[in-house]
Amino acid sequence: MKSLFYEEAAKNWNEALPLGNGFLGAMVFGGTGIERLSLNEDSLWYGGFKNRINPDAKESIPKIRKLLEEDKLDEAQILADETFAACPDSQCHYEPLCDLLIQQESTYELQSLHGMRWLNDKDMSKMEIENHNYKRELDLDYGIMKVEYNGHENRKYKREIFISNPSRVLVMDFEGEPSRILMRRDRYLSKLEKIDNNTIALSGQTGDGGVSYVAVCRVVGEGVYARNSLIKAGGKFKLYLAAATSYRYEDPKCKALEWVDEASKMDYEILKKEHMADFNQYMKRCYLELKSNTTSKDELENMPTNLRLKRFVEKKDDLGLINTYFTFGRYLLLSSSREGSLPANLQGIWNKDFLPAWDSKFTININTQMNYWPAESLNLSDLHKPLFEHLFRMLPKGKEVAKEMYNADGFVAHHNTDLWGDCAPQDTYGASTYWQMGAAWLSLHIAEHYFFTKDLVFLRENVVIMEEAAKFLMETMQENKDGYYFVSPSVSPENKYLTKDKKKGTLTNCAAMDAQITYELMKDLCICEKALGKETKKYQDFVEKLRPIVVENGLIKEWIRDYEEIDLGHRHISHLFALYPGSQIKSKAAQTQVKLDKAGQTMQDKSEIFTAARNTLERRLANGGGYTGWSRAWIICMWARLLDGDKAWENIVALFEKSTLTNLLDNHPPFQIDGNFGSIAGISEMLLQSHEGFINILPALPKAWKEGKVYGLRARGAYTVNISWKENTYTAEIIPDFKGTLKLADGKEIEHEAKEKIEIKASINN
Repeated sequence: MKSLFYEEAAKNWNEALPLGNGFLGAMVFGGTGIERLSLNEDSLWYGGFKNRINPDAKESIPKIRKLLEEDKLDEAQILADETFAACPDSQCHYEPLCDLLIQQESTYELQSLHGMRWLNDKDMSKMEIENHNYKRELDLDYGIMKVEYNGHENRKYKREIFISNPSRVLVMDFEGEPSRILMRRDRYLSKLEKIDNNTIALSGQTGDGGVSYVAVCRVVGEGVYARNSLIKAGGKFKLYLAAATSYRYEDPKCKALEWVDEASKMDYEILKKEHMADFNQYMKRCYLELKSNTTSKDELENMPTNLRLKRFVEKKDDLGLINTYFTFGRYLLLSSSREGSLPANLQGIWNKDFLPAWDSKFTININTQMNYWPAESLNLSDLHKPLFEHLFRMLPKGKEVAKEMYNADGFVAHHNTDLWGDCAPQDTYGASTYWQMGAAWLSLHIAEHYFFTKDLVFLRENVVIMEEAAKFLMETMQENKDGYYFVSPSVSPENKYLTKDKKKGTLTNCAAMDAQITYELMKDLCICEKALGKETKKYQDFVEKLRPIVVENGLIKEWIRDYEEIDLGHRHISHLFALYPGSQIKSKAAQTQVKLDKAGQTMQDKSEIFTAARNTLERRLANGGGYTGWSRAWIICMWARLLDGDKAWENIVALFEKSTLTNLLDNHPPFQIDGNFGSIAGISEMLLQSHEGFINILPALPKAWKEGKVYGLRARGAYTVNISWKENTYTAEIIPDFKGTLKLADGKEIEHEAKEKIEIKASINN
């Protein structure tokens, strides 16, 4: 069993442990005097959809392009700020649902009921009762949290908590003192009511045109009775909580009550087993076992996770903690992204703030994409679906934005979107607001899902997203005097440059990332359209007119023009998109196997670009790059693509040292979940790569990982791969979903039938 465990209650939200079923999320504190669950519902965002398109944008876009062409950068920026920014400039933001508080009887004199509604983290930590043998544990294989401790006169306290996806309820089995249970959110905006003798409900609406929400809590046990704002119960009870909003249901109160009714009538053990079976079917598909060569496994596995993390930072030899972290990353995706839910946002599904950092939205200039980088390779392909479903919410709005802002057909999105699929620009920050590549980048996930699954039905139903994103670019990209297409106006996400006359700027014509994303989209469309029997010539022709990657002084240029970088260690490394998650920058093995497209370079140039990518990454890191958790995770992925396992491992260690909280959540700071997902995608890339048209086994294995095994990785072409290794040799078992030809990094090709087990034994080359 993989688990996180601690010998004390969480002192604050960043030490609590996450539970979730994709729709409902909880951060559980494990308090001894007062238990707190910080709750979220994935569709509870503030405000309704607004048409924010600036009516002056369509008229100003050719003027902005002309000013940029004439190098009148200040004038272009002013005109963009005045006419291109949306009105209002911000989309909707994600909000918490409520806190569920369980106050045990021995703290009644310490804290009044009135005061309970205002308690903060510091106050609650003072409510801890005398206890010993304390343990709170999160079982990652089954999604169940347990809290156990002994209190005064050795009295036993126990609680078991899980959030069921099949039943759509949070369930708690509580054993302790007589308690009072209440929900709190905002005294001015929420309504509390008694439904029946053991059920209460909290409800409200989130701003003008926003969703209405309901949370229903029922307690079943001895001595239970409800009052208007709380429930009182004896020392043993079962608690059931469900939440719904008008985003999905015409009558959310009726739906939440229905879920609570059905769950509370079920036998607890049956309800629990149903949840465990549902959860474990995903978790058991893939696991990692790196073997440590130092302290005994039992000693480390019996060490609380916070102390184990501290020890790892000091000694860097506990590879078992990497196994747990890997499992935890998969656990988080399963808990925050299920079919029918919204995609995982900046904080997955867990957020305590009414005005969270960056609104806890879907930031689509890397963060949302990073959330789903591990979905395919780590055998959680089903969990990718919420992103695809959301793309279809975005599509009609993105087409309207394209028409009303750019006077173009097709699908465009800027650097953020929200629950409504808003595609208009967000904020008025020049380094990010006017970036146009959100739809194009997101649409690449459609192709990735097809490449990993070979699901033609899926592709046929979803390829329109890619086609419409390509249509927008083909209509709006400009042609320069050299005959290359470029995006205008353009930015390199969140970075700024310095001109020759020392002026700072953000807007430009064709940042490197634009051409790289466009290349990837057109290349993928050629493959996907061919698989569907469609014409591909227009995409092939367009690829030929994209500017190749530009290398200058041994580095890949971030801007095509001769601009100087202001922040040499910037967290975004956008000009290396072609290395990861793109596939335009080829390894040496690929350079000898893959026929180059006309937009590519000669073999000599490709080798130069691979080296330049390494130089560029090293320069970023030498100047302080990787200082946020998600940026460090991206760097791990890049080192894996550069086939340098030791450098990838060095950055995994740095991630643990600088950007990992004691509950193993990623710390930007603040908490941001993309670093958890990006880092395990990087571990996957270290163990298996398949983006270059062949399978490369253990392409970036660090020297420190001398022995281990990984089960259930997925490769493009619809292969499942199991690998074990020791010292310098490995054995791999490759299982194809379909009949075909397996291509390996050494050039070998193996014909196979569907489900035929292919065994490969070889030396590790790196």
